[in-house]
Order: sequence, then C-alpha cells, then structure tokens
Amino acid sequence: MHHIYTTKAFVVHSFPHGESGKFLLLFTKDFGLVGAVAQGIRFSKSKLRSHLIDFGFANVSLVRGKEVWRVTGAQEIEHQKKNIIQIKILRLLKRLLHGEEKNEKLFEIVEKLYQIEIDETDFDNVECLTVLRILNSLGYISKNDKYSNLLESTDIDHGQIDLIKEIKPEIIKTINQSLKESHL
Repeated sequence: MHHIYTTKAFVVHSFPHGESGKFLLLFTKDFGLVGAVAQGIRFSKSKLRSHLIDFGFANVSLVRGKEVWRVTGAQEIEHQKKNIIQIKILRLLKRLLHGEEKNEKLFEIVEKLYQIEIDETDFDNVECLTVLRILNSLGYISKNDKYSNLLESTDIDHGQIDLIKEIKPEIIKTINQSLKESHL
C-alpha cells in the first residue's frame, strides 16, 4: 500500500499528459519542487480540475509512484485573486529550482504573496523584496548588513516597502548580479 502525503503546493506550471491528464510542476512545502501527474484532470467532470490551475495554491495529496508522483486529491486554499507578482515569482522559481529539496523558508516567502493584499502601486517594490529574499534563501546573496532587516523576516509590511523604495536601485543591482553569477 502506498503512503499518501498531503502538503501545501503552488502550481508552477502544467501541460497535457496523455489523453486526459496533466503533468504538474508543484512547489510543495514538504518536498520542494516536484513533478506530478493528475490523471483525468482535463475531463470537465473532474473534481481536481478547478483546484489545480496554473499559479494556484492548494492542499495537494500525492502518492510517490515508481517514476513520478501522482495527484490523488486537491483542495484550493482560499486567498485573494492571483496577481502578476505571484505569476512572476513562480516563473522565477521554475528557473531557479531543480529537483526535490525541502526549503520551508522559501515556501513561506512565496506563501506570503498569497496571504496579503498588495496595492498595485507597491507591486514593483514587493516583487523586488520577494526576489531578494528568494535569492538569499537559495544562497545567491551574501550577507549584507544593509539588507539584514529585510532578509530576516518573511513578512511584508509598509516599513519594509518604504525601505525598498529608498535603496531600490542598489537592490536591483544586487539581484541582477546574483542572477548573472548563477548563470540562469
């Protein structure tokens, strides 16, 4: 008998698999980035269909198969509508993450984007803060006293957004340099 694992997950990407299934790239809290097959999800009567949409956030039940994970159940987590920051961040994770590796802090950083309401005027600043934290969490940014109070927390508040506004060009330079050095 197979063990069923239930974990929170973001749907990073999906594409058709077989006649009625989908292959899903999931960023999970417990396993990191995993590929999973959801059989029959493209049928209009599928119960999973509305819970596992691209860039969505859900509690997902998975079984480890011989070659690939299989989705056995899912329940979308109720949060605000998706915004452009969430989509950009999940696309960035697709580029940066390779293979299964649990990273709870990274998961928490991304989860915050789905838990708070972000004013459209702050999109650029919140995106900048989130990317900085992601790169730090993955070890692409060295310790810097200037950013320490931004990197310690995973919360997003107005004080942090105001600080980002003050030093944004410097942070963007750090982000770009980190991405360049990572060859991604």
